[in-house]
Amino acid sequence: MKKNSRTLVILITLILFLSFFFKAVIEKEKTLSEGKLILLELAPVDPRSLMQGDYMQLKYKINNTIIEKEKRTLGAKRGYVTLKIDSLNIGHFVSISDTLSSNNGIDDLIAIKYFNGDAWNISIGAESYFFQEGKREQFEEAKYGGLKVDDKGNSILIGLYDKKRKLISFKEK
Repeated sequence: MKKNSRTLVILITLILFLSFFFKAVIEKEKTLSEGKLILLELAPVDPRSLMQGDYMQLKYKINNTIIEKEKRTLGAKRGYVTLKIDSLNIGHFVSISDTLSSNNGIDDLIAIKYFNGDAWNISIGAESYFFQEGKREQFEEAKYGGLKVDDKGNSILIGLYDKKRKLISFKEK
């Protein structure tokens, strides 16, 4: 009897874990398919990690603007950054809030979730972009990070874009 109850607990735990996992995957896929593309200007650093291979550490220029304009309100660990999207899909800082705006996704305003590790470090999107070893030169021209953002403020980095706002893709030599 003891063995059967242990098996049942393991099975229920596994089912719960898999349901949460698949729910997260479905939500990310929905953001990719239905989210709005926003380009955020980068201030990149290009390191190399012996364990991880080639990657670009990303820093968005908008982070500096947020810190400069809103340092007094950055006490919250999580919140939303409202951006105005111009005709080129480039996001520009408007405001910061700890609640999601009711006009998110309407017209040219959109909110992105942010995470505040400390008063000087804001994270509004992916902070690194991994690419195949030896392809570093292709990504040195990156000027924008392209994020898909859904109506709840969730974002996914979908790629890096050059100064002409063209997606940089892997090219075979």
